[in-house]
Amino acid sequence: MGPRGLYALEQLLLELSYTNYRVKISVFDASDCGGSGNVWETTQPDSNWINITERALSDIKERPQIVYDNYTLQAFPSYHHWCQFNKSPNEPDTFPPRNKVGKYLFERYNSIVQTFDNSTLMSFHKYKIEDLNLKNNQLETVGHSQIWTSDTVLLTIGHQPTELSKQLKQWQSHTTLHQSISLYTTAYPIDQLNTIKNESAINIGIRGFGLAMIDVMRYLTINNYGNFKLINPATFETQYYKVKDQKLKLVPFSLDGLPLVPKPLNATIDQWYQPTASELEMFKSEIEAVAQTASNPDSIAFLIQPMAKIIARVFLELKHKSVSHNLNLSELKTVILNWLNDNNYSHPLIQDYNIGTYKLIQNYIEMALGKRPISLDYCVGQVWRLCQPSLYKAFSHAKVNNDIIERVIALDERSKRYSYGPPIESMQQVLALVDAGILTLDFVSNPEINLVSEGWQFKNSKNQSITNPVMINSVLDAPKLLKVKAPLIKNLLQNDFIQPIHSKLGIETSPDGFVNTPKNKADVPIAVLGRLAKGSVIGVDAILECFGPRIEAWAKAYVQRLSSN
Repeated sequence: MGPRGLYALEQLLLELSYTNYRVKISVFDASDCGGSGNVWETTQPDSNWINITERALSDIKERPQIVYDNYTLQAFPSYHHWCQFNKSPNEPDTFPPRNKVGKYLFERYNSIVQTFDNSTLMSFHKYKIEDLNLKNNQLETVGHSQIWTSDTVLLTIGHQPTELSKQLKQWQSHTTLHQSISLYTTAYPIDQLNTIKNESAINIGIRGFGLAMIDVMRYLTINNYGNFKLINPATFETQYYKVKDQKLKLVPFSLDGLPLVPKPLNATIDQWYQPTASELEMFKSEIEAVAQTASNPDSIAFLIQPMAKIIARVFLELKHKSVSHNLNLSELKTVILNWLNDNNYSHPLIQDYNIGTYKLIQNYIEMALGKRPISLDYCVGQVWRLCQPSLYKAFSHAKVNNDIIERVIALDERSKRYSYGPPIESMQQVLALVDAGILTLDFVSNPEINLVSEGWQFKNSKNQSITNPVMINSVLDAPKLLKVKAPLIKNLLQNDFIQPIHSKLGIETSPDGFVNTPKNKADVPIAVLGRLAKGSVIGVDAILECFGPRIEAWAKAYVQRLSSN
């Protein structure tokens, strides 16, 4: 019962309110914060920020009043109305703590609980479901040593733990041999790091250089020894000041060492990258023409060709705001296609990655502020972000072969360094910590890692080394169904109730969210919405997708199934 479960419940009630059907609904969630889920949990620290502008949360719309079986569920305001959002296009975008969005979600969910708590039509259980069995054409949900019987089950269980990678298993074994060192196999919940938060002299390795690393970095450095101070509100230039001496050293690293790219400062600058309505419609149509037919493409040209066309037009119209060039539309499109096909492709219009990580972050910050000529790759990333909703609608439940599905998802994942980028202030904080000697970028690009009795020894190409007695894994698991270790999912796989759409992806579902059971198996009335259906759908990680048409399609399909029965 996170955000996706919340909206699914609301849409189910809305669709049922148009009918004479009365359905008994059982809600299961083990947390104290129904509606928010783990990601938006209300008691997490303020140092965990959202990475989508508060402005973009306009798509979390108002819930209308719903009358169902003599119960009236009152309307609930949109997120913007709830938080009294009111910003001019020239004001910097805001990125509030995730717990703020969580409070909105919890209040919205709690209004349902208060309305239906004493109803015979709805029950709320603070239990974790661990198994599902099919018995006499009904589903038995098992949890907390109890069994509930249902005609249909909807799973909106979000991120599930997966088997540790070979590297992490090796590291885990290393910690059992040396009791003085510590490994955190996941970054969340972030307050698990409280035991090392105020260590004044310790080296901490951080596996990953993405959004979770920033949460870890901020949590560990807002401590008894220091904090961040905003120097320039116009650019978010930040200083890390120490109230007491500390020798804390954070040592992040990733395979490529490339930093996240901050989003534009405000709505005005963001508008520079906005595709037109007709461009978005054409883009969606061209993808659907291939993805939703029985065609069998051997490349992802059907995606990158129309995308490159939009980007080339946008970049050409940036004129004096971009890196100077004399290319025409066709030539620009060729450069864009080359870069989309090859991450290592270099060109004078594309930001040089070899200038050093600190300078690279500075350059991207200045582009986000509109104070530096925009590189083509920055433009690609921002246009891609603005095209993502159209891509997600057009490509979900694509009929192309699994290899093409995997390649589309891989390219979208690659774009996320730009399209899912953090606020400018987060990257200014990274620079501030480097300036303060707290965070080092010396080992950020795929260091050699040796396991020693004192912990993890990193060596870089300059033959510099550092040893870290603590290691934090901040790389989030990919939703690979066959790697998920949650008992519920393992049991569903073992019983052939679900199947992966691809060995590296998630559960195969139909457009209405119901699972496609393996061949020669009877259909089971189980629906899956969200992260574990990745591959069948894309865009599963975005909060706005939790309030989107896929959830509405499931609710409509469920009620239609009632009428057909």
